[in-house]
Amino acid sequence: MGRTYRHGTPTAYGAGKCRCRHCKDAVAAYRANRRAAGKDQPRNPRTVDTDGHIGRDWFRRNVWTKALARTDLGFHATPHGLRHAHASWLLAGGADLQVVKERLGHGSITTTGKYLHTLPGTEDAAVNALARIRGRSR
Repeated sequence: MGRTYRHGTPTAYGAGKCRCRHCKDAVAAYRANRRAAGKDQPRNPRTVDTDGHIGRDWFRRNVWTKALARTDLGFHATPHGLRHAHASWLLAGGADLQVVKERLGHGSITTTGKYLHTLPGTEDAAVNALARIRGRSR
């Protein structure tokens, strides 16, 4: 059974994930009062000189879209698509699945195994490997 929080409080909005208009307004008023009292200051937007973390939105606006505009690839490219291509090419080149798993930072080999579907001829290669082990050539 989950926890319950008093409706219209910052805790109900934050921990309780209540997104009704009443809770949103209550939290907005709470934050405005704290700022007015000098207790909280809104965070300044991040610049290039960050705390070591470059946010997804910052990277997209300042690096990715500008690079795509300059290259004029002629097709839609995403960072995830490049990651997927990288993993697929490693596997197609014969890299060990465990090495690719560690390189991508996956927690499970099953996740990395999903990249195998893009490789042409993998099913034939697996059947041929089994046949070699069993002493039959195919």
